[in-house]
Formats: sequence, structure tokens, C-alpha cells
Amino acid sequence: MIMHRLHSSFMTRAVLALMGGIFLLGLSACGRPGAPKPPGPSEKVTYPQIYPPE
Repeated sequence: MIMHRLHSSFMTRAVLALMGGIFLLGLSACGRPGAPKPPGPSEKVTYPQIYPPE
């Protein structure tokens, strides 16, 4: 009885750890590499600017 309980607990933790690892691996693949850049040529970018515009 005790051995079954230990085995079940170990398997539950192993499955949860595996699922957590897969979830974190999936999240780490999201997004683009590098710093965000505004679209368009850099000379036409008007942001950031002072609010309210004068």
C-alpha cells in the first residue's frame, strides 16, 4: 500500500514537471529576437514625442 502511494506521488510529480517544462519551452519560443523597432524608415518615425504636441 505504501509503495503504491509513493509510486503514484512520484509519477504525479514527474508528469507535472514534464508538463511544466513543455509549457515553459513553448513560451520561450514566442516573440521575435532583438529589441522592438517601429515600422518604416527611421527618419519618418515621430515617436516618442511630447504630449500634448505643440
